[in-house]
This record gives sequence, C-alpha cells and structure tokens, in this order.
Amino acid sequence: MKHFVHTIALLITSCLFTSLCATNTFDIILKSKWQELGCQGSKCADFGGKWILIGSITFKKRFKEPIAIDEINLRWHGEKIDNLIASLYRKTLSKEFLAIEDNLVCDGMWNPKTQTLILDFDEEEKLAPTTVFYLVLTIPESIEQILKKGHFCLENNCLPHPFKQCVQQEKLILAVNDKPIKDLSR
Repeated sequence: MKHFVHTIALLITSCLFTSLCATNTFDIILKSKWQELGCQGSKCADFGGKWILIGSITFKKRFKEPIAIDEINLRWHGEKIDNLIASLYRKTLSKEFLAIEDNLVCDGMWNPKTQTLILDFDEEEKLAPTTVFYLVLTIPESIEQILKKGHFCLENNCLPHPFKQCVQQEKLILAVNDKPIKDLSR
C-alpha cells in the first residue's frame, strides 16, 4: 500500500512539474514597428496606399514534436476601420526582410463587423524552434492616423493548442504607436 501511495504521489508531482514547464516551453513575442517599405508617390496610389511594416510575430518553441499553424487573427482596438489590406510574410532569420512573393504566407481578410484581421495561411506552416512573421499593411492616408492611435490584440482561438496558454496569461499587443496602452478592455 505504501508503494502504491508513493507511486501516486510521484505521478501527481511529475504531472504538476510538466504543466509548469509547458508554459516555459512556448512563447509568442509581438514587436511593434512602423517602417515604410519602398513605395513612393504615384506607385503608392496604384497599390492603395503606403506599404508599412507594422511589426513582427515570433513563435518560439523548445519542444521537438512538430507544431503547425494555419491562421492568425488580430482584433483591432481603436476607432472603427471599414477596410484594411494586409499581408503576412515569413522572415528568414539569416536574411534581411523583403516583402516579396517568395516570403508571402498569405494576404489578410478584414472583417469590418468584428474589427478583426484574419490571416488565413495559404498553406499550413510548420513552426521551427524560432519562426518569425512580419505583418505589412497597405495604408491609405485616410486611416494612417487612426492606426497610430490604436492597437491589435492577438486572438488565441486560432493558435495551435500549446501556444494558447501564452495568450491566456497576458494580452499580446501589436501597437503602432509609442504611447502606453491604458485600457485593454475596449
């Protein structure tokens, strides 16, 4: 009987340790940035506005089993936007980022009702130990100031299961301004 109790105690302890370690095994890092990408004058008008790299989304895993992702959703918090054009690119870690077709993961779809940017991948992406995506928006002058006053929150409903805990523990925000975010409940 003592042996049985010790075995159960050991099993419970190992389960608790595993769940504590699991939260340190997966990370998502959002880094905001506002960088114009090579669109000048009338060329911008042809594309619908300036191309702006607004930030990166980095997935880190310290886990050997393969994990894939096929969608990222970002909910807008700020003044209402009727339409938003976005593209998601894969960043090769050893190379400078280029917004070219070879690096394109998908174009985004804007849901004006829910104010959500839906990035539904063209193909499922297998996540490496560190995988970086860059979000590029095509911004007409009419919404540039609106974007600089708000932020995007990463939604956890589309993430692979192990990464969902990262979003549940804290809000992951991609803000295109330098002001601190005061009210995340909006």
